[in-house]
Amino acid sequence: MNLEHASSPRVEFDSLSCACKTRMFCRNIVRRVLRARIFLISIFVFGNLLLILQVSFNCESCLFTIARTERTMDCPHLKRPNQSSIQTLNGYWQYQGSIETEEIIVNSAFFDDRPMLGFSTWIRVLGMAANFSSSGLYCHLWYEDHPNPYVTQAVLNVTGRKKGYRLGKKLFIQYLFSCHLTTVYPLPSHVSLVGNQCDNSSILLPVHRPLRTNPEHEFGVCVPVSFGTIPVPQFVEWIEFLHLLGVTEFNVYDSNMTGMTEVFDYYINRGWLKVFPSPPALNLTGVDGPKFGSAAALNDCMMRNLYRYRLVLVIDFDEVIIPRMHRNYSAMLSYVDSVNNGKELTIGYGFRNTFFFRDMKPDSGQPSHLWTMVHRTRSEVAKYRAAPKSFVDPLQCLSVFNHYCFLPLKPKVRPLYLSVQPTVAVTHHYRLCGFTKAKCKEFFDAGYQDDTALRFKDDLEPRVKVTLKRLEDLRMKQL
Repeated sequence: MNLEHASSPRVEFDSLSCACKTRMFCRNIVRRVLRARIFLISIFVFGNLLLILQVSFNCESCLFTIARTERTMDCPHLKRPNQSSIQTLNGYWQYQGSIETEEIIVNSAFFDDRPMLGFSTWIRVLGMAANFSSSGLYCHLWYEDHPNPYVTQAVLNVTGRKKGYRLGKKLFIQYLFSCHLTTVYPLPSHVSLVGNQCDNSSILLPVHRPLRTNPEHEFGVCVPVSFGTIPVPQFVEWIEFLHLLGVTEFNVYDSNMTGMTEVFDYYINRGWLKVFPSPPALNLTGVDGPKFGSAAALNDCMMRNLYRYRLVLVIDFDEVIIPRMHRNYSAMLSYVDSVNNGKELTIGYGFRNTFFFRDMKPDSGQPSHLWTMVHRTRSEVAKYRAAPKSFVDPLQCLSVFNHYCFLPLKPKVRPLYLSVQPTVAVTHHYRLCGFTKAKCKEFFDAGYQDDTALRFKDDLEPRVKVTLKRLEDLRMKQL
């Protein structure tokens, strides 16, 4: 090997022996050779590292391409639905099918990469279906710059009542449709659902990706699909009471409510409220039409706020969970955790139901616009899991419904559902008695006074009064 130095004569160097004319020159040459070898080895290692990184970076794309190719070979004719081929119901729902065949009705889709899933990722689609074949349903996952979809079979979970809702000859059941992804990257931009694997679809839902972040709100409310009307003073009392207790964001799914525009706009402008249109998907009679969309609405709310809310509170306009020992929800749940040794896998906190019937004798000495102060005669506390209301951890719940987490995210890892003792808090349910006359008389005869809500009167009453005055001023300006 020949080495040349600018200030030294040419020297013959053998890798096994150092045949140099001087020892000092030999040592210098050896040092330079060793440095040269280390430098070359470093370049070699660094080059291979870059290659490994490049392969790793491209690995997901390679796997995606292979998987997509394998899954589209059986259905090479499939094309992305164009705007004119998408079928809609009431401008909100999309559907696939006809009267004679299976029918799929959906409204939103979300990418799900919650930490508890590990390396498994899914697309969750919310909706309902009827008359589909025993082979199940299929997902067509569409990617940007790819004309053909990735096709995979959908996993179905019932999210509402198992007996479903009947319309004509069809039995519709509420479902969560889950489409498994083979890779984390790239993400599909849209998803379609079909009954037969190679059918073209008239559904094309955009896939929403909830961004991983620290929770912006400790507590957020998800209200089931709302319809009809509620007196404005009672809505103001409800939202102000919950805000006083620690809830900082509210989500309402509006199924053609009446007389609520002004108060909704007021709280939207304050940054407290979000209202989503949620017209009925089916022309069912009575309240069944709006109620049929409740499962999809509640899970849409949970999925949108996976990382934004630490806990989701599922509750109606005539209900308030009122602490009996604490002034707010944070202190209350901290106490519950301490009593239960700080369980880490708590999927939800349930609060037992208590009726404060509005057709029982009111307290005329309290402000008439404050339901929670006027109606203080209550029933006995309901049994465990008899229509409770719950705080739910969205990172551990696959499907939520009106009372608690319906399905855990990891069935084999059963998180703890805590039924909170009535001495800590109960759900105050302010409603008319809709049971039989005999049952209502039984409730009324056994009722007794509960003044827990009065603990919050001094803080709540001025808030409600100020808001009602502002709403009246806004109304007068519009005349």
